[in-house]
Amino acid sequence: MILKTKSKSLWITVLMTGLALILGTIAIPVLAQEKEQEVIDIGTITVMAPQPGVEITTEKTVIRMDEFKKPGEVRTLTDVLTEIGGIDVQRINPLMASPGDEVSIRGLNEGRMVIEIDGRRINHTGHYGRYIVDWSTLNMDDIESIEIIRGGHSVLHPFAIGGVINIVTKKGKKTDDPKPDFNVKGGYGDYDTYNVAASVNGGAGNIVGYNFSASRQETDGYLRNNFQETDSLNGHLTFFLPRDATFSISAKYSDVLYGLPVINDPTRADYDSDYPKYYADRDQLRHLDWPQLPGGPTPEWEKHTTYLDGILQVPLGPGTIKVHYFQTVGRRWTSLYGPTGTFQEDFFIDDKTEGIIGEYRDIELFDSHQVTVGAEYQELGWPDENPVIYRVKSAYIQDVIGLGDRWTATPGVRYYHVDMDTYYSQFGTGWPIEGKKQTDDGFYPSLKVDFQATPDTALYAAVSRSYRLPCP
Repeated sequence: MILKTKSKSLWITVLMTGLALILGTIAIPVLAQEKEQEVIDIGTITVMAPQPGVEITTEKTVIRMDEFKKPGEVRTLTDVLTEIGGIDVQRINPLMASPGDEVSIRGLNEGRMVIEIDGRRINHTGHYGRYIVDWSTLNMDDIESIEIIRGGHSVLHPFAIGGVINIVTKKGKKTDDPKPDFNVKGGYGDYDTYNVAASVNGGAGNIVGYNFSASRQETDGYLRNNFQETDSLNGHLTFFLPRDATFSISAKYSDVLYGLPVINDPTRADYDSDYPKYYADRDQLRHLDWPQLPGGPTPEWEKHTTYLDGILQVPLGPGTIKVHYFQTVGRRWTSLYGPTGTFQEDFFIDDKTEGIIGEYRDIELFDSHQVTVGAEYQELGWPDENPVIYRVKSAYIQDVIGLGDRWTATPGVRYYHVDMDTYYSQFGTGWPIEGKKQTDDGFYPSLKVDFQATPDTALYAAVSRSYRLPCP
């Protein structure tokens, strides 16, 4: 009995020793391998990949469209703005730029920022709503670059509280080569969405440059009845005058037919399963706060918008004189269901903005100052009812002061004198029968300071007092 126990213990000892040898044989190479893969600290590596065509400074962000690239196709201005930090785009129709789209800079939308074409404001006059912008009227065919200024520190742009988005258009080129550049493009996507565009850009005899373009976009829409058709025409001529002076004339026209999304509720007999569900209590187009109904007349609007500009620039002494005449005319026919469910067809409304800007800009003084002085006059109105709702007169001066190699100070001030002929705001039904006239004026200063901390890092601080036209 004792021999059996010792023999059993001996076999257990031999077995355990063998297992230990096997495990050791396996573990040693593994440990050696783990030692060979030990992480080595090689320090911090910084990888910088700026977006092509985007230049960011403390003054502004500039997007050059001939260099700009992003995943997917760039069809609309809002396609570009979604790629820029600090800008928020809310789209009603993800397939195309629509009248209901809303763009904000740091949370402030078009009612508190300025959208410009070649340095002049295109926000609506404000009657029948806020000072919004119809992004569907701004196609990409003739855009050379986009400038974005955050905040209200630049007095060169009126009514800018949240910031400025300035669209710089193509105006042709100075060349003696008569051969123009042609560009044709098109695309097709889901929901019967397609776009076609053609443009020609060139010049003749170093005397005139030109850029002409036309485009069409169409979609059946993601939501029921959210169709859209947009036709655009653009024309720009630049005359190159003696002493490096230039005179350019521009015209942009758009025709937008837009279907208002209608209820698509599975509990209703008129439900259409080909489209997503869309209930009466969902957020509607930002111009409306009540739903549109399916099955009857088509709720839609058609809008014609024309932008006209004439710009004369003449170098004179240490700066450049610029005179800019501008006009925006918008006309809209709306057919929709009212809050009570009654359908109204082809309700017409128009708006018009006209004005002139005179500047003596970028005046180089004393090797450290760059001064701009200017004045602006504009009228905003409703031609069919009240031709001049606002008459705005303003004057401004701004100086960019270089303080050594690393500091820059930009003080400025703008004066406003505004004559208003608005209607009374009121609650309840019906329209006011008597208008309200008043005058407002005042000085609105600003100051911005920049510090170039390193070649790749700049800091700035700004403070300003801004003015916003009150809604009628």
